[in-house]
Amino acid sequence: MSRIWLSRMFVAFLSLLGLSACLTLEVRTRLGPDGSAERTVVIAVDSVLLQTAAIDPLGSFRAGAEANGWRVEPYRDPARDQEGLRLHRALATIEDLNHLAAGDPLAGLEQVTVGEAGEFRTLSVTLSISGIMDRLRIAAGEPPFSPEDLSLLRAAEFRMVYEVEFPGPIVEYSPRSGAQVEGRRIRWAIPLRPDQPVASLYAAWRPARSIPNCIGGWIGLATVLGAIIGPRLWRPPRRAGRDVLQHTVRE
Repeated sequence: MSRIWLSRMFVAFLSLLGLSACLTLEVRTRLGPDGSAERTVVIAVDSVLLQTAAIDPLGSFRAGAEANGWRVEPYRDPARDQEGLRLHRALATIEDLNHLAAGDPLAGLEQVTVGEAGEFRTLSVTLSISGIMDRLRIAAGEPPFSPEDLSLLRAAEFRMVYEVEFPGPIVEYSPRSGAQVEGRRIRWAIPLRPDQPVASLYAAWRPARSIPNCIGGWIGLATVLGAIIGPRLWRPPRRAGRDVLQHTVRE
């Protein structure tokens, strides 16, 4: 299945959700110590819409994502009364986010850069919010959105969550607004608005340091020697009464 076909399916899906109901888009990335990454995406919409829609966008989108290597499973959020899909795939490196295979809603709309700042590692992310809105425009037709359409889009309850889990503790991040940090995980709530062309995110983390092999070897050797020599070096004190009795018997 071609990238063009899947892109069109996602555009139609966003158009249906964006112009009709509340959309939830959650993007989660987990970075491994070896530079690999795991990407999970949740797309959900009000259950009422799916029950009353003339077409089933989830079915076609799921088929396209699975054909492009994504593991797809149903998703439901009882608290928000939403239904959708959860997509997952493993990436060899975090830089693979820059050229994701078709099926990820941010394919072509996300640019990541990994760097260093002293003893810390850094991640910079640029999201093209206008790109998502442009896909909505294309889905609705080539002409630009009318003022009425833009008003609907601004009033729509779009919710996008961008989350990253790092292999070390987070030491700095921006923007502060809309961010929530829990240990090694940071979560940004990003509004999808027509007047916000780009969202820039930044975080720095301290890499986890492993014990060098030589040090680990010495620790292991010290443990073994301690178990062997320790009992020999320690002797319980003898009681004074017992010593006197033994001395009397010898006399």
